[in-house]
Amino acid sequence: MSDITIRELVKQYPNGVRGVDGVDVDVADGEFFALLGPSGCGKTTLLRSIAGLESVTEGALHIGVTDMTHVEPGDRGVAMVFQDYALFPHMDVSDNIAYPLRVRKVPKEERRATAARTAEGLSLGGLLDRRPGQLSGGQQQRVALARAIATRPDVLLLDEPLSNLDARLRLEARGFLKQLQRDLGVTTLFVTHDQAEAMALADRIAVMKDGRIQQIGTPREVFHSPRNTFVASFIGSHPMNLLPGRVSGGRVEVLGASLPAPRLTVDVPDGHEVVWGVRPEFISWSGTATPDSVRAEVSIVENLGATALVLAKAGDARLQCVVSEESAPQVGQQVWFACSVEKTLLFDAVTTDRIGGGE
Repeated sequence: MSDITIRELVKQYPNGVRGVDGVDVDVADGEFFALLGPSGCGKTTLLRSIAGLESVTEGALHIGVTDMTHVEPGDRGVAMVFQDYALFPHMDVSDNIAYPLRVRKVPKEERRATAARTAEGLSLGGLLDRRPGQLSGGQQQRVALARAIATRPDVLLLDEPLSNLDARLRLEARGFLKQLQRDLGVTTLFVTHDQAEAMALADRIAVMKDGRIQQIGTPREVFHSPRNTFVASFIGSHPMNLLPGRVSGGRVEVLGASLPAPRLTVDVPDGHEVVWGVRPEFISWSGTATPDSVRAEVSIVENLGATALVLAKAGDARLQCVVSEESAPQVGQQVWFACSVEKTLLFDAVTTDRIGGGE
């Protein structure tokens, strides 16, 4: 079994800064697990700590039943693909793939056969004699992956391996990477700041901020039921609308209107300050007033192809919604926005945590 158990993990630097601050994570055997967050949140530091490239200040790390907290990197059974691929420019593809086997003193014929077999599985069979400088970005990425999996690791660690690819190639590589992980069945941790990549690839996602985990859940859970306003704003192709409001008479006073409150599992007293949230994808618009709608003036319409992002002003607040490209309103038009109460969320204005409610 290659499950990963992390308990109260801390990485503190000499200046007192905690890159990782008391992290608890359980990754199941064979799971594709994403560490997601903005730059500087600690996700790469956590990945490097698992690899043994960063020493752990406090806490414990187990891979399977073995305590790996202070084990040397080469004895952990992990392989890592770096953001810049870290290929040796003076070696050809075959030697790059076989290098970890060479370090382990595997006989030359055996490691070259392994390199050829691994390369063939990643559509690199005809490129074994080329050097990295003669390869495209996508081909270099696959060489880095081949080098990692040639050692048959228990755990595969990926540090933003798609970030150096152009947009179209990144989409192609995403599907390839997911299928490769499924075929190998290897426990995989994937670091990214791109929420779309995390949503598309991962079985579960850990959202990080300031060295701490804010929420762990499936892509559906973190999208529909964010634990706090940070997760709500970070997850999604378009940030969630998050606006200040106040509970009054079982409704929410927000955007100069009184809107229905979502169904909650806890009582929220009148006058309680909240943050009202709804995703742009769950808002519709009309040219005439409708029940429980908000009047706003369209200020910007961004064409996204099949859809359009509409930005409108309701008083001093800004509201976003995503509509089909054909039905987008015109700039300067007065419209009424409405959303389903089942799709709205409330967050505490002080703690920023989500208040009760179902999925």
